[in-house]
Formats: sequence, structure tokens, C-alpha cells
Amino acid sequence: MEGISPTNGGYIGAGLGSLKQATMGRDEFLKLLIQQLQNQDPLSPMESQDFAAQLAQFSSLEQLTNMSGMMEESLNVDLMLTQAINNTMATNFIGKNVSAVGDSITLTADDPVDLAFKLNGKAETVTVKIMDADGNVVKEIEMGALSSGKHFAEWDGTNKNGEAMPAGDYRFEVEALDANEEVVSAITLIMGIITGIQYDQGAAVFIVNGNEIPFNMVLEITSGDEGA
Repeated sequence: MEGISPTNGGYIGAGLGSLKQATMGRDEFLKLLIQQLQNQDPLSPMESQDFAAQLAQFSSLEQLTNMSGMMEESLNVDLMLTQAINNTMATNFIGKNVSAVGDSITLTADDPVDLAFKLNGKAETVTVKIMDADGNVVKEIEMGALSSGKHFAEWDGTNKNGEAMPAGDYRFEVEALDANEEVVSAITLIMGIITGIQYDQGAAVFIVNGNEIPFNMVLEITSGDEGA
């Protein structure tokens, strides 16, 4: 499920920036008009049609400035409404399975760790590397050839020498090559059940396997009775 977001935000922002500059032009225009009236030749006053044209320009500039303020206020309201809707929907996801972009894993005393990733192409060799908090590779898992799509690997919690690693936080990455030894892009995933929700500066953050996952990093959410 995707959140609702305002469309064409970049174009609106660019337009507002241009309209904001009209405020300075309006003030300068008004000063110039006053100076022109004060210094005009009484024997040859400004033609009425010229004066009317300048007043029309000033009126248009004033309307553009006012419209700029209204558009900016409307955009802010839309953003607040979008955030409120997303946060309200997020509370309905507790207890459901989630798949999100991330490379954090947590090793407990007795349980193996399931590692999920997605390949964006067929690969002839795939290696999953597990790193400790200092970035040291503690274990490599050779997966062989894999097709494009989602895959899983299991880490038994041991290092390269078969020794049990201490419980704690680790991370993993995937290296994949095709038949021509060209790199196949891979996305590491965090998968689990949403057990809670926090709010960071008003934005929803899911709690999954003890990890914090921002709403915008979520790829898929399924009901709790389906496989993650």
C-alpha cells in the first residue's frame, strides 16, 4: 500500500520561487510609478492610456503575489494532510509481515538468521557476506547460480572457522556476477513482523526484528498469516 502524496511538487515549488520574486518587483514598480507622477512635466502629463497600462501591470503583479501566498499555504496543508493519512494507515499494519530495504540483522543466542535479498537479473555466482559492527567480514555464504527475483540464505551464527559469534547486531551484503562476470545489482532486505510503530518528526517508523524501518523504505506488506 502506498501513501498519498501531492503531485508535481517540484513544479509547484519552482513556480512559488518565481512568484516570490514578484514581491520585490511590486515594491520597486510602485516606487517608480510614484516618482514618475511626481516628476512628470505638468505641460506634458502622462498619457491616460499609458497610466492605465501601468496600473494594470501593477494590479496583475499584486494578484500574482497573492496567488503565490495562497499556493504555498495550500501546499503546506496538503503535506500535513498526507502525513496524517500515512500515519493513520500505519497503525493498521501492526502484526503484519513486511519486506523493506535494509541490511541490518540481529543474531540471538540460539536461533539462525534468515537473510533475504533480491537480484535484478540472473547471476552465475552469488556470495552473501556477513559483517560485524566494525565492518569485518565474519562469514561468507556461497549461493551458486540464482535467477532474478527474491532469495533467502540462512546464517547459523558461526564465523569462517565455524566458531559461534556473540549475539548482537550485524549487517550483510550481496555480491553477484553474471556469466560474463558483470555485476548484477542486488537489494538486501529486512523481513519480519511489524511489532510496533514509532514517530520520528511526525513520520511513522516501523519496528521489525528490533530494527527501525522508515515507512518510505517498505517494499511490501502482507497479512500476518502469509509467508514474509
